[in-house]
Amino acid sequence: MSTLTAYHSEYGCDFVELAGYRLPGRYRPLVEEYAAAQTAALIDRSFLGKVLVRGRDREVLLHRLSTNEMRGLQPGESRVNLFTNAKGRVVDLVEMLAQEDGYLLLTSPGRGAVMSKWIDKYTFREDVQAAEVSKDWAVISLLGARAVMQLEEIFGDHAALPAGRFVKVQWRDHELLLHHPHAATLARYNLIVVAAAAPALWQELLRDFVPVGFQVHESLRLRRGIPAADHEIVESYNPHEIGLLPFINFEKGCYIGQEVIARLDSYQKVQRQLMGLQLASGPEPAAGAAVLAAAQEIGTVTSVAPAITGPFALALAVIRKAYAQPGSRVEVAGPQGAVPAVLRELPFAPDSD
Repeated sequence: MSTLTAYHSEYGCDFVELAGYRLPGRYRPLVEEYAAAQTAALIDRSFLGKVLVRGRDREVLLHRLSTNEMRGLQPGESRVNLFTNAKGRVVDLVEMLAQEDGYLLLTSPGRGAVMSKWIDKYTFREDVQAAEVSKDWAVISLLGARAVMQLEEIFGDHAALPAGRFVKVQWRDHELLLHHPHAATLARYNLIVVAAAAPALWQELLRDFVPVGFQVHESLRLRRGIPAADHEIVESYNPHEIGLLPFINFEKGCYIGQEVIARLDSYQKVQRQLMGLQLASGPEPAAGAAVLAAAQEIGTVTSVAPAITGPFALALAVIRKAYAQPGSRVEVAGPQGAVPAVLRELPFAPDSD
């Protein structure tokens, strides 16, 4: 449960459940929320898992467990990283924030405990302690082109941060982290604050930002082709297949799953690719639906978002590479018959719906 539940319950509707959080699907018509998300909007993303990793050997261990370069990450910097298993499959996509005394890991929804246990599993003699702190901190994310300008009115020059940086700022009686994340998220900025202070911060931000619900969140995620846990980030797919190569450093040393991931790259063994689907009007298919070409199954739908600004719903699907041609016409199996669709490159073009 989020500390913002009272606000969500009073003003939200079309609720969804995610990782133990009851989230409003929307607060107002989706067209209005989508327009606000292009300018200045906020969303409660406290559903992200949080893990605090401390100890003298934290950098060495995390570098050994993840796909990206960790060494030399300075306090105030963040980096997107992947944790993979021995089969080269993704355990989670994580943004790591380096602090003076440890790393704060922002995990996928509901993955805080998973990642804490994963780190513990591979901690032997190292001086490392991983603790899940998901309920202790709230995350309020800001969206839209005017987000930085509006944020500067509250926090001044602190808001002028390059991607992959964060700063501690004082707000009333609380210290919060003002974070400009990398491209693996739809947020322009994250405000990470102790959970008890989130309702007051939310109310102050409402003066300049319009709240949006989870349906717009998912629409924006799909448009940018960002994979999500339990949709694209599942045991079935490796990082190559779901668009996560930017977060793999092929020059670093060994890590769990490294041999499999390197072999797939070196020998061109990747068989599937994450693609967008532009769906014709009609019943929206569900995640897990088969994608068909000439009645032959060529892929699987992983995420679906409703039509908002136009007639087309959008989806993500993992497609066999031989058929992953943008513009190709396909069908998606559904309970009421096949739905026509067109394969699109990711990210989607602005006018895709």
